[in-house]
Amino acid sequence: MKKYILRLKNLSFYEKLYAILLFILIACILPLLYMGLFSHPIGDDYNYGMYGHLAWENTGSLFEVFKAALLTSKTDWLGYQGTFASSFFMALQPAVISERLYALTPFIMLFMLVFSTSLFLYIVLVKCFKIPAIYCKLTTCVLLILSIELLDTPSEAFFWYCGAVHYEFMHSCMLILFSVLLYSFVEKKGFLYTFLTLPFAVCCGGANLITALFTTILLTFCLCCLVFLKKKRELIIFLPTFLTGAAAFSLNVAAPGNLIREADIVSNLPAIEAIYYAFQFGLDYIGKWTNIYILAAFLFLMPIVWSATTHLPVKLRFPGLFSFFSFCLLSSMFAPVTYALGTAVIWGRTLNIIMQAYYLLLFLNLFYWIGWLQQTLQGLSSESFQHVSRLFQSLFGKYRNQFVLFLSAFLLFSILCTGERELTTKSAIHDLRKGYAQTYHRETLHRIALLSMEGVDEVWVPNYTVRPWLLDFEDISTDPSHWRNRNLANWYQKKIVHLSIIY
Repeated sequence: MKKYILRLKNLSFYEKLYAILLFILIACILPLLYMGLFSHPIGDDYNYGMYGHLAWENTGSLFEVFKAALLTSKTDWLGYQGTFASSFFMALQPAVISERLYALTPFIMLFMLVFSTSLFLYIVLVKCFKIPAIYCKLTTCVLLILSIELLDTPSEAFFWYCGAVHYEFMHSCMLILFSVLLYSFVEKKGFLYTFLTLPFAVCCGGANLITALFTTILLTFCLCCLVFLKKKRELIIFLPTFLTGAAAFSLNVAAPGNLIREADIVSNLPAIEAIYYAFQFGLDYIGKWTNIYILAAFLFLMPIVWSATTHLPVKLRFPGLFSFFSFCLLSSMFAPVTYALGTAVIWGRTLNIIMQAYYLLLFLNLFYWIGWLQQTLQGLSSESFQHVSRLFQSLFGKYRNQFVLFLSAFLLFSILCTGERELTTKSAIHDLRKGYAQTYHRETLHRIALLSMEGVDEVWVPNYTVRPWLLDFEDISTDPSHWRNRNLANWYQKKIVHLSIIY
């Protein structure tokens, strides 16, 4: 014990701060994982998992489940939407094999978010800009906490498999794709790393159209940069990834199912008008999302980023252009929705990944602007820069403990004053403490017992007495012909499922 205490005392200020942030991050995640133990399939989980579930029930073969997932992807591509990669993974939802396995959903989604974000920031900051790893770790913890806690609809990000794998999982695949690409360029790796990117290029190109378009734009931008800079070797290595991603995206948008689905939409906006509204949404949501927590995170990261960017090996130019490009990227994520649905309400699962992209772009802009400011001051006068730098370091060194304590007290007060549905972990703790999640779990098991009775074709199930916000956002209908009722009936091989309102 003394040995560990001595080690703790020997840690630097930033290392102690990282230990605290890591503890906070783990404390944010654990209640969500525990909450996931009470989660169950809902809505499209039954629809997309149907072929796989029947294959497992009839054969008990994982190979047959895999074939059923391919069939689901093909059927969806022909008859509903072009997102063939998402459809494949949606068909592999864990309850296909066992209802108990559905609790893996938050484990999968949170792991992908943590891994992809950590990997991307490590490659960008440590490998590309040669920043000390401790600053990267601090930044990663802050961004992960924001990306978990401040989401529009966390239930669709971590607990509902179909919605989460279609958006959150694919968004993480995109970050992994660009992490591997950047690493390949920086470390001058050959085609081995290019081949590692190909499965992720297929996943992103065949994912939801927000991720698919965003990935295609970035890949095209990389291609243009390599052509402009005449990097022939890098261009040859990059081309397989670009062509694979472009082919997957083309297959996505050219699907016959897209036309069938669009027939249900009242009207599509012209492309130019859709782009205009995408930029308008970008501005509107930046205003909505820039709250007290974002400002506190910005304030917390500023001295860290200042220390991290003191000696950058790369010259940073035109920060305004970088910010404009970032805004264009963010707005492009709204374009598929504005084109398809006009100014209709945007789904929460769509906003989740756009918010996470916003947090990441916001930090990259903070990093870029502070790095540019330091380099500008150095260029104007070495003596002036040293004076400003010493003053900054002196102030932060003298008052950093007070600074951290003030921010901690401020955030604690803000969390206490925030409603339980505005922070993901607070919502989970509230529903667990009140017993709502446990009650929902028991009542779902009762429903399953009713639906699993043999020799019964028509089943009445009672409504829930509680509706935990993170677990249940879409129950079946009192109309037995509703698509959710039909999917549930088909899953348990019943003819009709009724919802009885008895509570």
